[in-house]
Amino acid sequence: MSVSLTLLLIILTGIQLQTGYRRTIQTASANLADTARVTEEQVRGSLRVVRLMLRAIAEAPRDDTNALRRFMATRTRIVPEIRQAFIVNADGIVTIATLPQVEGRDTSERSFFRNARELPPARDLFVSEPLPIGQNNSLVIMVSMPLSGPDGQFDGIVAVSLELGYFQTLLQSVHSGEEGAGALLVTPEGDIIDRDPEPELYVGKNIAKGGAFSMHRKAGGTANTFVHVTATDGKEKVSAVRSLSEPALPPLVVIVGRPLDGVLAPWRAEALTMAAVVGTLVIAILGLTALLNRHLVALRASEERYRGLIETQNDLVVRLTPDDRLVFVNEAFARSHGLDAAQAVGRSWRTFVHEEDQPATAQALATALSPPAFRATVECRMTMTCGLRWVSWEGAAIRDMSGNIVEIQAAGRDITEWVEHRDRQAELLRNLDKSNRELEQFAYVASHDLREPLRMISSYLGLLGRRYTALLDEDGRQFMEFARDGAKRMDQMVLDLLEFSRVGRLRDGLGTVSLGEAASIAILNLALPIKESGGTVTVAPDLPEITGARGEMIRLMQNLIGNAVKYRQPGRPLTVTVSAERNHDGWTLTVADNGIGIPPDGFERIFDIFQRLHSRADYEGTGIGLAVCRKIVEHHGGRIWVESVPGEGSRFRFTLPGGQA
Repeated sequence: MSVSLTLLLIILTGIQLQTGYRRTIQTASANLADTARVTEEQVRGSLRVVRLMLRAIAEAPRDDTNALRRFMATRTRIVPEIRQAFIVNADGIVTIATLPQVEGRDTSERSFFRNARELPPARDLFVSEPLPIGQNNSLVIMVSMPLSGPDGQFDGIVAVSLELGYFQTLLQSVHSGEEGAGALLVTPEGDIIDRDPEPELYVGKNIAKGGAFSMHRKAGGTANTFVHVTATDGKEKVSAVRSLSEPALPPLVVIVGRPLDGVLAPWRAEALTMAAVVGTLVIAILGLTALLNRHLVALRASEERYRGLIETQNDLVVRLTPDDRLVFVNEAFARSHGLDAAQAVGRSWRTFVHEEDQPATAQALATALSPPAFRATVECRMTMTCGLRWVSWEGAAIRDMSGNIVEIQAAGRDITEWVEHRDRQAELLRNLDKSNRELEQFAYVASHDLREPLRMISSYLGLLGRRYTALLDEDGRQFMEFARDGAKRMDQMVLDLLEFSRVGRLRDGLGTVSLGEAASIAILNLALPIKESGGTVTVAPDLPEITGARGEMIRLMQNLIGNAVKYRQPGRPLTVTVSAERNHDGWTLTVADNGIGIPPDGFERIFDIFQRLHSRADYEGTGIGLAVCRKIVEHHGGRIWVESVPGEGSRFRFTLPGGQA
């Protein structure tokens, strides 16, 4: 019987240790995953700044070289880490640069030129591995964007060189300072762009064949966590890996890791304590079996050994009666409160627990006294000699020989540092959400305030027209009409901006939305232009129901169908079809037409706010409709893109999660 009991105890201890091991790894992985996500969002924001700068330079007039060079220099001063900016023609020759001495150099064989030329249509930014430049061969990161000529063909690149410090600050902000911990930014090919700490030892190295990067690439997806041996320093670590998932940006990889030894240190201490306790209990069981005729002596000896083990633990251990009085505290508990063990015994546990946490603690004690588990856990604050500390308690009921509950024993561990880290993560997410709300409110208020001077301009233009038209010559009347048309278009742009800022604010709340009904309402709203165009709109009968905002879904369908009507091919009967197909995690919907089509270099730009591919003389509008569509789709957790052949038509496709047919 003693052998069976010993085996059972060892098995249960092994299960407990294995559970604790998995829980420790899972907790560390979850914390690192949150840190990697925040880092990835910061890297994405930094690349957007550079992308906007490159786009501004690419769209600037090039007829005055000196003016363009001054414009480039002014733009690059926004980011102190930019060394230079330059424009390269289709043959790879630098034509204009903020540092004139590099003009005329051949970059045709450099990676930032070749890779920018070969970017897929959906992406317009390339980030190189660290490259040596200058006489001292200092490392820089080249960021380049392809240019398109009037015929849509490749016409060169615009590029900037970034110092490594541009990303170093981001990585330093998430590095915990723990020895062996680190954060990396890696190219899709595995070249380390930056690392903290010790960037000088690792920047430029390639880790494509090992470590978390290789495992992430094999696993697929945009976010993973691994326990692995690193390719940089050969240490065993827990790492969280995320790839940038924004279509226009390069899929850089963020890796945040901690040494496995540091992660498992608390678990190993717990395992050693449990092993000591179990070993002692096994010895006690075997001793009691061998000395059955002297059971009282053996029992006292076992009790003394047990008490000694409890006293030597760093964890806090207490026993209390069901009426809340302490009957035992170990030395660690007494020492942490500046008392002798005898001074703590007899007091209520409420003496030591923070007043705000007493209700939760009382509920946990009641749970420990209740079936079926007769166990409970709780986190509470305790005022100790070193200040206010968070302690995680796990307690269980203790029964006498008759099976009656006589006491509750609980073990507590100081988790203050973990709670502070958890709170910092939560505060970071709250601040990010608050910042987004403030930006939306700013756009809404600013747009409202812009309409007041526009109304005044329109009113006075109308007054001038009525009173003084007869006094003006043909040029004057034309100028008056231009001004009136400009005020009208500006007012429409403000209204569109207001509509754009409202997307995602859930004015009509989330609920079940029939996409078939949304398409029907959109067609009804567009009945007049559809009739005037002579076109036909066909909606598939199997459009699904999703969870979303009904008004936004109607707006989405109306914008896409309306675009098809506006950009129809002259002399060809318009046909528009709306269909849906199931994908692995939701639906992919398609609005297809046989209109004028879209050139490949406009696939991404048409979804930016106020971006147009045609002049206002050809087609009316402000260029915000598709930007609203993208914001609505992304607000519902999907993405939108276009497939088109100029002259044959376009297929606007977007995904929405969940739902049923």
